[in-house]
Amino acid sequence: MGDYGPASNHSVDQPSATSPDVSVLITGFGPFKTNLVNASSLIAKSLPDSFTFPIPGLAGLEDRRVVLHVHPDPIPVAYSSVRESLPVILSDFATANRGRRPDLVIHIGIASPRLYYSVEHLAHRDDYNITDINGCSGYEDGEKRWKEMGLPPILSPGRAFTTKEQQDQRCKASKGSPYPPNAHFLETWKANSSADLDLRISHDAGHYLCDFIFYTSMALATQQGQDRNVLFLHVPSASEDADVERGRDITLALIKTMVSCWIDEKQSA
Repeated sequence: MGDYGPASNHSVDQPSATSPDVSVLITGFGPFKTNLVNASSLIAKSLPDSFTFPIPGLAGLEDRRVVLHVHPDPIPVAYSSVRESLPVILSDFATANRGRRPDLVIHIGIASPRLYYSVEHLAHRDDYNITDINGCSGYEDGEKRWKEMGLPPILSPGRAFTTKEQQDQRCKASKGSPYPPNAHFLETWKANSSADLDLRISHDAGHYLCDFIFYTSMALATQQGQDRNVLFLHVPSASEDADVERGRDITLALIKTMVSCWIDEKQSA
């Protein structure tokens, strides 16, 4: 991305592994093309401020509190908007949270042809040829700058790119241990959701704004030497009340899964 905007005056600390609360940053997109209403922003806005759920602990089941930080404004479906706004969103979060990144990040977007819900496994650096709402491709705002920075063609959720010694130190300080969603992650997500829902892992985020924000978010974490604690959730485009409620429940189930698989399994290992 080259220049991600002005540097924050706040140092980015690793969240404490002993802090009981988990913070989650969530974004949705605005309208584009024939999608006059974007279900992703409706789902994001429908989420509660926080919730608790039981996790296995030393004394049996203990409540884990999760605090949700939903970005209030839908992100315009434009490459330049993502490039410019995401660093500001993360900086604002750090300002409000003693310089810390969120423990988890979820970006939500719609995939109009899909009738299922999918978590993306990876994001692409190149080939953003589909024009956005401003009639622009993503080359100048993404691929060109990312190549100049030496970023890889593919990024996936995972630990920071560090030496083994740095990784060992970060393991002691970091609250979680993210990894690309796999079969175990999918099964946990399904176990946290209603039995009749079609939930999948996807390996093609689409080379459009959904893919672009996913890569942007992980590129920012990489530049800052942080874990890529980011997922992208694709939802169907239907936006009736029942669809939004279903999307809300699936998103909450996904957050529980991220906490269970990326944070609590690491702590109990």
